[in-house]
Amino acid sequence: MGVPDSAISLVAVDGLLSLPDMRTSDLTLVQRHGLYPGDDYMDGRAVTLTLEVYGATRAEFTNALSAVYAAFRPAQPERPLRFRFPGIGADRTAFVNARVRKRSAPLDLNFAHRVCNVVVEFFATDPHIYGDALETRTLSSPWGGNDPKLSFTQLGSIPALPVIRLDNASNCRLTNEITGEFFGLTYGGNITIDSAARTVRSDAGNSFEHRITPGSTWPEYRFGEHRLALYSEATSRATVATFTWRNRWV
Repeated sequence: MGVPDSAISLVAVDGLLSLPDMRTSDLTLVQRHGLYPGDDYMDGRAVTLTLEVYGATRAEFTNALSAVYAAFRPAQPERPLRFRFPGIGADRTAFVNARVRKRSAPLDLNFAHRVCNVVVEFFATDPHIYGDALETRTLSSPWGGNDPKLSFTQLGSIPALPVIRLDNASNCRLTNEITGEFFGLTYGGNITIDSAARTVRSDAGNSFEHRITPGSTWPEYRFGEHRLALYSEATSRATVATFTWRNRWV
């Protein structure tokens, strides 16, 4: 779609900038005005593509329509629908996991002139928009008189819950100097912290959640600027923290 001289052009996309429908759990108050507030949850996301199919010849028109039919078949598993538009996904390639649910096209006078607007509706049971590429950052503990910081901008509208790999950890403390939040761990060796799963695992797969320092909060990076500092008691070499996450938007 959209390449020079292509018989298939993208006319419009709807559903990427809109919020999905919401499911509320508010409760009706008995003999009182208003509702008791409950939690809100998102439903799936509908994404609608409008395509213009045009053929200079009957054969080109027929082949283009056949390609659209083949590409947008219903009853298929959810697959990544990738896109890149200015202002969406921080101007980077992003995707939603979706499947075709509807497809419509008029058989009208334009069709007789080898022009047809095809509307395809995708549905994503997961309403989030995901960055196609993983975000990765690295920070070393102070070493040789240095005091390094890791500054970055979190681009996703949904707070990032990173996986943090600590190499040569020794009683480490990771501090977000912007928010003041920290995550400490009494442990020596290599360890992986999964903020989304709320787990701390050694390379052998053993759990070390009981070694988390009191007062710690699981690393979570909201939209905006962050500056991280890493403290470690390692003496043989620096402790290296590698952060990995995928940006998400709604």
